[in-house]
Amino acid sequence: MTDTKDGRTRRPHNTKEAQAEKPFNAGLDLEIDAIDLIHKIGSQRTVSRTATSAQPVGDPEFAVKPGDDIEVEASLESVDEGIYVTGSARADVHAECSRCLDPVEERLDVRFDELFTYPEKVPAELEEEDVPVLEGDVIDLGPLVHDAFAMAAPYQPLCREDCPGLCPQCGKRMEEDPDHEHVVYDPRFAALAGLLDTDEESEGGAK
Repeated sequence: MTDTKDGRTRRPHNTKEAQAEKPFNAGLDLEIDAIDLIHKIGSQRTVSRTATSAQPVGDPEFAVKPGDDIEVEASLESVDEGIYVTGSARADVHAECSRCLDPVEERLDVRFDELFTYPEKVPAELEEEDVPVLEGDVIDLGPLVHDAFAMAAPYQPLCREDCPGLCPQCGKRMEEDPDHEHVVYDPRFAALAGLLDTDEESEGGAK
């Protein structure tokens, strides 16, 4: 990705940048030939693909594992500005519970939509913005699918909503022993406790 003058990050959509940052789409083979739709307003086509990636797809901590299948369905429509794409993707995502660290697996269905704009249709004031531009006659759905799974990732994955997690002192699973607890002594009072014990012993001896 590259940075714009205003400091924002722009996704690479022209051919040279896309080739330089190929890992962005997680290696998904989802390039769709749209030559039959270009400049044919109103034309539509539906495509279905099953893609397998050699890299994680989505958020690093909530992703489709390499080698897992991703089922993709998309509708491509030719409009005046370019090719409008809507679709969905389904796959198993894997994570680690943020409380107990157990593995989490979930079947996730995500949606995506994007307008791939003809270069000549991009408004001058948006030339440096994050505008997907249609280069040639091929549309790559890989980045859309990757982003859709990343956006669906929860802030803190959980195996279940009421997961009690681990004991902060010893790391034991709280679910296995709900009454598990530790008596924590402040080391700053250790010397004082020693003095109190000495005084008690002295008083006992005096008696």
